[in-house]
Amino acid sequence: MSNNYFQFKQFLVNQENVSMRVNTDGVLLGAWATLPSTATTILDVGTGTGVIALMTAQRLGFQQPDCQIVAIDVDNASCKQAQENFQQSKWSESLVAKHISLQDFNTEKLFDLIISNPPYFNNALKNPSEAKRTARHTDTLSYQDLTDAASKLLKPNGRLSVIIPFDEYSTMQSAIIATNKLLLSRRCKVFTLKQDPAPKRLLLEFTKEQITHPVQEEALCIMEDPSTFTAEYKALTKDFYLKF
Repeated sequence: MSNNYFQFKQFLVNQENVSMRVNTDGVLLGAWATLPSTATTILDVGTGTGVIALMTAQRLGFQQPDCQIVAIDVDNASCKQAQENFQQSKWSESLVAKHISLQDFNTEKLFDLIISNPPYFNNALKNPSEAKRTARHTDTLSYQDLTDAASKLLKPNGRLSVIIPFDEYSTMQSAIIATNKLLLSRRCKVFTLKQDPAPKRLLLEFTKEQITHPVQEEALCIMEDPSTFTAEYKALTKDFYLKF
């Protein structure tokens, strides 16, 4: 890895022109989200470098040659960077980046999966950089915006997969309740270190279908200690990270 690119096993992510670079949150979500092998339409909201869309393309492989992954971002520089990353990948024909906000994204297409590592700081001190502020704060994409759009853009059996801070769960719950069309089907508590008293992140999956089973509860720890990754984290991300 250098400051300007991140090399994965099957693709390279250039990141010199983006506000938010490759990070653990995005990789976790890209590896964890449920991805039916029959999926043909996927929407990546707030794509940044395009890493989640690329991970999704890798996971699908060439099983669905007619699959299209649409990646949108409100930041023009990020969108251009994502498109460049898509074009140099072996899945270039299936990936497209669009410079548009989710609120302005109008399409008749319905999606099997909507996946997003959304802006998540509601009340934190804001970064003076406008691009980083847009990427990190919910001013431009609230949880309510995300859930409302998902309820309209998902197929009847489609899923919404997101990663959020653990302490933002009540805000996400409120958005889901207000939307009233999505149901929690899977939840994973993410701990940074085994000795951490509370999780730092939540991986969440919602569906439009009525759930006939209890919510699938999971937990994942990233580090055994500050210098050692856990076996479970390695197992989840081994198809992507060179170091695993």
